[in-house]
Amino acid sequence: FSRANNQGIKLAKGKYILLLNPDTVVEEDTFQKTLAFMEANPQCGALGVRMFNGRGEFLPESKRALPTPWVAFYKVFGLSRIFPKSKKFGKYHLTYLDPNQTHVVDVLSGAFMLIRREVLDKIGLLDETFFMYGEDIDLSYRITQAGYKNYYFADTRIIHYKGESTKKGSLNYVLVFYNAMLIFAKKHFAKGRVSLFIFLIQLAIYFRASLAILKRLWQRSAIPILEGAFIWGSSVFIIKYYWQKYFQYSNGIGAYPSLLDWLMFLYAIIFVIFLALFQNYKRPYKLKNIVTAVVGGFICIAVLNFIFRDINFSRAIVVFFALATFFISTFLRGLLNFIRTGNFLLDEKIRKRVVIIGDTEEAQRVTQLLETEIHYPCQIIGYIYPDTNDTSNNNAATISLFPSLGELSQVEEIIRFYAIEEIIFCNKSLSTRIIIEQMSRLAHKNIGFKIVPPLADYLIGPNTILTSVEFQPQIANLCKPEYLFQKRIFDGVMGFFLILCFPFLFWLFRKPWQALRNLYRVFWGSYHLVGYIQNNNPDLPRLKYGLLDMRILFNKAEKKRKLNHLEFERLDRLYAQTYSLALDWEILITGFRNLDAQK
Repeated sequence: FSRANNQGIKLAKGKYILLLNPDTVVEEDTFQKTLAFMEANPQCGALGVRMFNGRGEFLPESKRALPTPWVAFYKVFGLSRIFPKSKKFGKYHLTYLDPNQTHVVDVLSGAFMLIRREVLDKIGLLDETFFMYGEDIDLSYRITQAGYKNYYFADTRIIHYKGESTKKGSLNYVLVFYNAMLIFAKKHFAKGRVSLFIFLIQLAIYFRASLAILKRLWQRSAIPILEGAFIWGSSVFIIKYYWQKYFQYSNGIGAYPSLLDWLMFLYAIIFVIFLALFQNYKRPYKLKNIVTAVVGGFICIAVLNFIFRDINFSRAIVVFFALATFFISTFLRGLLNFIRTGNFLLDEKIRKRVVIIGDTEEAQRVTQLLETEIHYPCQIIGYIYPDTNDTSNNNAATISLFPSLGELSQVEEIIRFYAIEEIIFCNKSLSTRIIIEQMSRLAHKNIGFKIVPPLADYLIGPNTILTSVEFQPQIANLCKPEYLFQKRIFDGVMGFFLILCFPFLFWLFRKPWQALRNLYRVFWGSYHLVGYIQNNNPDLPRLKYGLLDMRILFNKAEKKRKLNHLEFERLDRLYAQTYSLALDWEILITGFRNLDAQK
């Protein structure tokens, strides 16, 4: 960040230098207002503005104090969050200052930092020792040391889709951010204070890193652990004892060995692993993924029982175990769906309830963009018009694709009445100032926001740029070594597993021996399970012959409509661009019976 900005600063010739992140949206008069303030206040060395995130929430890092050891201590251990209005504990983000008022502050954010050129000539450019984070703190501090003031300017606002590349709370963020704090302390603090600061920072690293790891483990494992416990509990305390009492040992003589309880614990783990492998812990939940996972888990347990005959106590219990897994998993996902959407049904695409705010012409252009080019999964409920005096809306009832729900002044009532989940703003119809104003007003209503710039064919939002641009080989997933490595591991593991289970699966294929030969070739790396339709396109990342391809999914969606050469190319590009393990899983599950294809 520092090095790239310095390259730009050296080329710039203006009286002022603006550091502005690319993931920002500014109001129409932001530059005029900030420059006018700088001209009127010659003691102002640098200026920052009010920043909001993509959900309309104020970003506290718009204004900060110098991170002295005790200020950092209060921040790291949460005292600044508990006592935000305290001048002692709330110093890090100056939360005791009114964000709607302009203030002199210690530190500004590098996301928007307007600096006098003469100040940079005097103090030097950004310190390139900082890789990411901390360079704005260092620069702000050097500005004040040179006798200038840093101003937090509250009379204009910007949206900063911050933190999308490095999630706060992640282990990577903790290490990078606190390492930047160490660099700052060693550079600017006296030796005695440096020792205290280093101690506090190291303590913070261990503390925050532990929280990050525990949070990630909890997020990823809470539902699988809960589900596994339900599956194991229902099997042990219902199926085993019921089957033992009324069928296997109905005469009251004998019982299953205690080893079976541990085996059933292992069975529960196997089923949870298969549920995870077949994407059952990601929305949208699909019934076919549950069925596939249960069948896969059942086959795996059957193979283990076949190999280790001493643990094969009861085939019926394994069957009941699989059925219990299916019903519990289906019910649990239906319950999660109901909590989130009010609907128990699975297999439904996530389609947010959306309203578009804009004039008739632009709202309909955006509608067409969403439905035919971007294919954004949403349910458009209707339009909200920004101005009752807009003559283009006079015939809205007769020419609109969707009904007019009301005016911009009624947006809160419309959200509540129609249970709206997301708003799409047409920037051609609304100024950025009005958009940011609406976002900040609605920030705490659990509403998502997207913006379509004038004449643009893309949609922007938090962590999202949805576009209809053409295929770009340099950013395709299959151009990245980590994705190719994942693909090879996937082929090897699945090839081995399917070969192992082949005695139970051979009857599914028209040409079973051909399928077996193909699986051996996949295992040894000669074939891919999933590849291109056409392997002779030089514009695509190179792959070996694939047994399956994107036609599997297309034929399912389009009822086997015949494809032409151009559509083959489009599907191959789509596969290279969006490749993931989940995509290969879906193609494999859908086209499993086509693994006997002959080259």
